[in-house]
Amino acid sequence: MKLPEILNIPEKLLPLVTDFNKYRFFLVEGGRGSSKSQSVARFLLFLGDKRKVRVVCGREIQANIEESVYTLLKDLITQYSLAYDVLAHEIRHKVTGTTFKFKGFREQGSVSVKGLEGVDILWIDEAQSITKTTLDIIMPTIRKDKAKLFFTMNRFMMDDAVPELLIGDPQCLHIQINYFENQFCPLNLKVQAENMRNKSLRDYEHVWLGKPLAAADDYLFNHSKLHKAFEIKPYGDLLAGNQRVIGIDFAAQGNDQCVATILDRASNQHWQVTEQIAWDESDTTVSVGKIVDILGKFKPQSSIIDIGGMGKPVYDRLLEVGMSINPFDGGSTDGVDTSQVANCRAKGYFLLKEWFDEEFLCIDKQKNVEVIKQLEKIRFKYRSNGSKIMQPKLEMKSGKNGVGYSPDNADSLMMAVYCAVMYLGKPANNTAQQSNNIKRVSGSTRGRKR
Repeated sequence: MKLPEILNIPEKLLPLVTDFNKYRFFLVEGGRGSSKSQSVARFLLFLGDKRKVRVVCGREIQANIEESVYTLLKDLITQYSLAYDVLAHEIRHKVTGTTFKFKGFREQGSVSVKGLEGVDILWIDEAQSITKTTLDIIMPTIRKDKAKLFFTMNRFMMDDAVPELLIGDPQCLHIQINYFENQFCPLNLKVQAENMRNKSLRDYEHVWLGKPLAAADDYLFNHSKLHKAFEIKPYGDLLAGNQRVIGIDFAAQGNDQCVATILDRASNQHWQVTEQIAWDESDTTVSVGKIVDILGKFKPQSSIIDIGGMGKPVYDRLLEVGMSINPFDGGSTDGVDTSQVANCRAKGYFLLKEWFDEEFLCIDKQKNVEVIKQLEKIRFKYRSNGSKIMQPKLEMKSGKNGVGYSPDNADSLMMAVYCAVMYLGKPANNTAQQSNNIKRVSGSTRGRKR
């Protein structure tokens, strides 16, 4: 079969083209590098170049157009010099009048079908995120007799809503494909796949082979590794000398606790959780004084504080009084390999997991058992690109999909480990006046009421 260059897609996906008129639904699933979205984008651009079609590209939630397949389509249009105008919020063919529009179905907590009337093709990318509630509302909206619905996805769970609905339906063409079945898969992706296979077979099978996760697979820590930390005794020389870091999780909500974790190097290989200090004072001025007292008492080589929510004013005040402390922005992607983890919070937790797996941490069961209880409940999930993101603290607190409380001790330990890995031995801020400032600030804030 001689096809135009725009239709250079994996052989396994050619039925999307050849059998287009035989089916109403097209479900393409598989792992990273399988060219699922790329192939559907190519075919729909080709189709829109031949005749007028109205295409809506949707997903469950779309905060901005850059989160859609807009950029993918735009890049293909540029690559093949196609006769489309790429506008700010839509793509339009200059001759046929074909339009591509982009939509998030869930708006302000409810499902919106606005803009779906009269659509010829609905393409839902990252369809593993679509809920049954959304499907039940949008499916009847696509009423045209010859309308087509495309779904591209890498399954999260076996019971994801789209495959549950469509697999086995005679109107659905279902194709499962992976990177080794894509003759156009770049070498660098194959190398990434092999690297992940060597590190974690479970991650490889989900990210690259598209295998759904088992329900229990979303807990981050191996519980036996967590509890092993109670038994580990430091051994060997302390070649690096005495080192100490402090991680401070500042309470973002009134019913959360602020927690400071003091982490000491106990040997060349081991670190000891010396103490976790918790307080529930929501007044930021009082907390500044408390933190200054802690830094003055324990004198860490490096420290870090969560700057989310009300943590930022506390951090700014600490800098004003001359404290040497690093900011931790859990939602930031600075210095993060976003193909692996979504943000700094996820990076920090996977560093902490590595420390437990490698048996670097020693924890006193009598003093710090609470942090292990919280770590047992830490969960993560995969984004559509294979990167991992932690369950949000607000969701953990909700009790609906969480545990009903905030993991403040766990977050504080995570930040202490992050500080040791990322900042120990590096200057944070000017520390020349630290001792004087400690005396001045702690003296002025000690005993102050809310």
